[in-house]
Amino acid sequence: MPPHICSVAQRAYWSLLMHQQDQAIVPLGRSGAGKTTCCQSALEYLVGAARSVDNRVSVEKIQAMFTILKAFGTVATCHNGASTRFSMVMSLDFNATGRITAAHLQTMLLERVRVAQQPEGESNFSVFSQMLAGLDMAHRTMLHLHQMAQSNSFGIGPCSKTEEKQKASVAFAQLQAAMETLGITVDEQTAIWRVLAGIYHLGAAGACKVGRKQFMKFEWANNAADVLGCDFEELTTAVFKHHLKQIIEQVTSGTSRLSKDEERNAGPKMTGVECVEGMAAGLYEELFAAVVSLINRSFSSSHLSMASIMVVDTPGFHNPRHQKKERAATFEELCHNYVHEQLQALFYKRTFMSELERYREENVEVPFDLPELSPMATVSVIDQNSSQVPPGGQAEEPKGLLWILDEEVLIPGSSDNAVLNRLCSYFAKKGTESEEEGFLRKCEQMLQFEIFHQLGKDPVRYDLTGWMNKAKLNLSAQNSIQVLQQSKIDTLKKLFLPRSKMPLICRSVAGLEGNSQQALQRIGCVRKTFTSSLAAVKKKSVCAQIKLQMDALTNLVKRSQIHFVHCLVPRVGADGAEGKPSQPCITGEVELTLDVPTLRVQLSGAQLLDALRLYRIGMASLRCAIVFYPDIFPLTSGPPILPTQEMQSPLPVYSHGAVPTELCITSSVLMSAFPLFPH
Repeated sequence: MPPHICSVAQRAYWSLLMHQQDQAIVPLGRSGAGKTTCCQSALEYLVGAARSVDNRVSVEKIQAMFTILKAFGTVATCHNGASTRFSMVMSLDFNATGRITAAHLQTMLLERVRVAQQPEGESNFSVFSQMLAGLDMAHRTMLHLHQMAQSNSFGIGPCSKTEEKQKASVAFAQLQAAMETLGITVDEQTAIWRVLAGIYHLGAAGACKVGRKQFMKFEWANNAADVLGCDFEELTTAVFKHHLKQIIEQVTSGTSRLSKDEERNAGPKMTGVECVEGMAAGLYEELFAAVVSLINRSFSSSHLSMASIMVVDTPGFHNPRHQKKERAATFEELCHNYVHEQLQALFYKRTFMSELERYREENVEVPFDLPELSPMATVSVIDQNSSQVPPGGQAEEPKGLLWILDEEVLIPGSSDNAVLNRLCSYFAKKGTESEEEGFLRKCEQMLQFEIFHQLGKDPVRYDLTGWMNKAKLNLSAQNSIQVLQQSKIDTLKKLFLPRSKMPLICRSVAGLEGNSQQALQRIGCVRKTFTSSLAAVKKKSVCAQIKLQMDALTNLVKRSQIHFVHCLVPRVGADGAEGKPSQPCITGEVELTLDVPTLRVQLSGAQLLDALRLYRIGMASLRCAIVFYPDIFPLTSGPPILPTQEMQSPLPVYSHGAVPTELCITSSVLMSAFPLFPH
C-alpha cells in the first residue's frame, strides 16, 4: 500500500499487543504540513477499530476533543486557518485483550502570550471570534458583550465580514455541541465564557503608558471584574500592585526581609501594559488547563490497563520565509522550532545511533557511517548549559540562548544587545572561521541573527527585540490563578479550585490528573522531570520552564517504541501560503504538482534518505512513514485496504514524473502492507 497514517497506527497497535510495550506516534514537519490531521486520523482509526470498554472512549468523543482544541489552541495565519500553538500528548490505554480502557490528554508549551500579542497578519485564538459571533443575547448581556469596545489592545473583536461572522457562528455551535458530547455542563460552559469575556474586557480597558500604573478605561475594567466575580480593587491589586501584595504576605508570615536571591526574583519593574498583558495570558493559561481537565474527566476510567499508544502533536517548524514574509521570527516561534529540533534529534538517536549500537553489540559489520550532521548542534545553540560542555581552555563556557536570557535577566542594566553579543561570541564564526559552516550568524539588521535549522538547510532569521522582557517573570500572570480561585461566582471558583493543589513548578503543564495506572505513571514522569532537574531550583525562571516542559515531553515519548511520521509540504503554497489548492483532474484524481527544491530541503533536513539507506542494508527496525499534505493524497475515512497476494511481492515502484529519483525510492521502500487486525 502507499504510505498511510492508518498503517502506522495499525503497526503501533500490533507492536503493543505483541511486546506489551508503550508505543508513540510522532508526526514531524513544517507548520501546515498536516500533522494535526494525521494525529486525529490515527486516533479515530485506533478507537474505531479496537473499541473501548464501556464505550468510555469513542470516535465521536475524539472528534469533539479536536473541535475544542482547535477552538482554544489554534490561530489563523496567512498560510493556515488553524495553526496549532501548543504541544500535546494524547494517550490511549489498552488492556490485555486489546480493548481501550481510558484516554488521557496532556498539553504543554502553550503560546499564552498570543492572547495579548500577535504578529502582523495573524489572529488571536479562534475561540474569541467564535464566542463573539455565536453567543445568544442573554449571555451577551450577562457578560457585558452586547456593546463592543471601539478598540481592543489585544486585537480581540467581532468578525468584520458577514461571511466570516457566519462561519464563526457555525464554529461556535459546533464547539458547544462538542462540549456537550464530552459531558461539559451548561454551568461549566458559562464559567468558560466568563473567563474569555474577562480577557476581552481587560484588552478593552488597556493600561496607561505614562504616569502611575492603572487601567486606562475604568468602565471596561469594572466589566472584567464583574464577569470574573471579584471587586475592582481586588483586580487592580492583582494586576498592578505586586509589591504591595508581597509586603502584606511578608508581614503576615512574620519574616523580617527577603533574601538577596528572593529580592532579585521578586519581579522586574514592569509597565502597566505588561501587567495587563500578563494577567490576560495567565487567565488564558489557567482556562486552557481547566478545559483539558474537563476533557480528561470524560475519558477517565479505573479499569486496569496494560500499555498505551501515545500520539504527539506539536506546532512544527516555523519560518516566515516559507510564506514569503519579510518579518523576522518571534521568540514564540523560536520555542516551537526548538521543540521540532529536539524531536528531530530524537529521530536521529533512535534511527541511527541506537541501530548502529545494536549492530556493534551483535558484532555485525555494517557498511554505513553515522551521519556527521546532527540536530543536536542546532539544539545546543538554544539550550546548551555549562554541564553539557566538556572542560576546556575557554575562559567562559558557551551557553545556549535560553540560559543566556536566564542569566541576563538578573543583571541590572542588561539589554537585548548584551544577550546577542554573548550568543554570537559563543556560536558565531569569526575571521577565517566565518567561511566554515556554522549554525548561527549575526545579521546586518539591528538585534537580528540567523539560526541554521534543519541541519543548515533552512535558516530562520530572528529579531531579539524585547526578548529580555519575555524572559522576565510576570507577577500578574502568577496572580491570575488566585483571581479565579477566589471568585465570588461558585461555578467559576469550582472550575479552577482543583488547580490549587498543583505545585507551582508544574503549573505550565495541563493534564496532570487521572485515575488509571497508566495515567498516574505519565503524571509521575512529568513531575519527576520538573522536580529532579537542576533547573527546577529556579522555580520562577521563564526560560527554565520552557526547557523543563520540553524535557517532560521527550521523557514521556522516550519510554515507548516510537513510530515517526514525516509530513512533507509538496510545494510552495500547498499549506495555503500562495497559489491555489490542487484541482481534480478529469479522471477524478488529484493533479500532482511538486516543488522539487522544497521537497529536497525537507528530505535532507529530516535525514530521511540517510535513514532509508540504513534501512535498505537490512535488519534495521526503521519506524517511520512519509505523509504528504492531505490535499495531495486525501486520507480515507476507512481502514487500509487488505492487500492481495500479488500486491505483497515484489514491492511496486511508482514514479510521478517530476518526482526526483530519491523520492521514488522513498515511496517504494515504505509501501509496506499490513494485514488488518481481528477487530
